[in-house]
Amino acid sequence: MDIGKAIYKILSDNIAVSKLVGTRIAPNVMKQTSPFPFIVYDVTSQPEGQKDSVALLDKASVMVSAYCKTYSEASKLANYIRTALDRVNGLYVGVDIQAIDFDGYDDVFDDMSGSDGVYRKSLNFNVRVLNSFNNIYSTNFDGVDDYVAIDGITSVIDYTSGSLSLWAKTDITTTNRAFFASFIDSSNYISLFYGHSNNEIKLNYRGGGATKTVNTTDVIEGDGLWHHIVVSWDVSGDLLSLYLDGVLKDTTASLPTIVGSGVTSSIGNNANSGQYFLGNIDEVSLFNLELTASQVTTLYNDGLPYTVAADTGLIGWWRMGDGTLTGDSIATFPTIPDDSSNSNNGTMTNMTSIDFEADVPE
Repeated sequence: MDIGKAIYKILSDNIAVSKLVGTRIAPNVMKQTSPFPFIVYDVTSQPEGQKDSVALLDKASVMVSAYCKTYSEASKLANYIRTALDRVNGLYVGVDIQAIDFDGYDDVFDDMSGSDGVYRKSLNFNVRVLNSFNNIYSTNFDGVDDYVAIDGITSVIDYTSGSLSLWAKTDITTTNRAFFASFIDSSNYISLFYGHSNNEIKLNYRGGGATKTVNTTDVIEGDGLWHHIVVSWDVSGDLLSLYLDGVLKDTTASLPTIVGSGVTSSIGNNANSGQYFLGNIDEVSLFNLELTASQVTTLYNDGLPYTVAADTGLIGWWRMGDGTLTGDSIATFPTIPDDSSNSNNGTMTNMTSIDFEADVPE
């Protein structure tokens, strides 16, 4: 996590601050040739996050300094900085800020250049961040009639540009099993499934009766391992992609256009053909943007959808047994909460609370 980038994002997006300094905001030190006024920020302590551990709030110390040619301008800029940062919370470039609290300031006049000195006003802030997340549970599907219905996704899913990410561990099966499907009708849908007969992970992207597919023949059925699967689509860029465990496996072009309304989306089955999943699914996230290869790698390595989507793009994140990052440690049956803040919660169907299992990706 880079708290400095979050501080830069907040300051550079503030209209009053940017009106005075433009893009002259830098970590640690500013170039000597830079004109005044400018801002330098310094993260004096920064927490170290750990993947898949219990969620922790940690604290960092940040000093933000306004450098100006006059005292009045330094005071004005310092006030703008304090207004921009104090009591801020939210997600900024993948950093989950719980609170920023002002903690005093220092005034310094540098008269080394005689009458051509510089006024510096340094503000200190305590920043509380969520530096890790709890991944304790996944959801087990029996392959008979278990599935999770996704509520409210109809109005936000984007069939022109999007991505789906999930972790799965399959049991031995004798038929096709769906990881996720979003279904309008038999001519318009997206379905990600494991094809038993060809030992393949496959995405069907079907629009107006025409189908494009991507697949990988890596055998994951019953291997006892967790695997990370990502599919992405972009109609304008004419690309459909499939990744397995962070590696691009297949692409195709000439995508059709999905049309219609009344979307039915679910985890663990396909509303069109059943294909009930057999095994465990964890950490499902849906984006309304096409993830890059670099973003897929980041997602595979640290697991947090926020780290790749920042403040935009993430429209659903289902922890599949864990509660929300800042709430209960376990989901409250039968709800699979959406931790993207969009409230697209899932409902466990034909399942019980014992389907939450302490079996997760390492």
